[in-house]
Amino acid sequence: MYANTGDVVVPKSANKPESEPIGDQLRRQRIDVLKKSLRQTAADLSIAPAHLTDLEKGRRSPSEGLLVRIAAHYRMDEQLLRKGWGKMNSVIGEVFAESETNATKVPQFLRTARNLTPEQWDELINQAKSMTSPPSRRKKS
Repeated sequence: MYANTGDVVVPKSANKPESEPIGDQLRRQRIDVLKKSLRQTAADLSIAPAHLTDLEKGRRSPSEGLLVRIAAHYRMDEQLLRKGWGKMNSVIGEVFAESETNATKVPQFLRTARNLTPEQWDELINQAKSMTSPPSRRKKS
């Protein structure tokens, strides 16, 4: 039912295309893995039990800060939660807002890169790193 990947416990159903709703995954993680009550978990997250109920039932999605707290507390992958709630990583908005060029180019880039394989993404990331790295200093002989 769950795959243990170190500190993060990922529901095995998260890897299936027909994966269960994120609220159901949260509830299952809280009960089966954390072995905590709704009230205790809500207190740990500093939210009302009704708020946690709404998250688990899919009636609400969390704020950015709460999403990060949930990922840490539930020991679930943050990106899995973001995907489940349809929330992009905040760094995308930050990069987008840094300049007019970024505001124009980021959406164009993401549309173009939409269907890359994981290997192609890694290659692209490495290319971007090499383009933004300071030139290496050469030793003079």
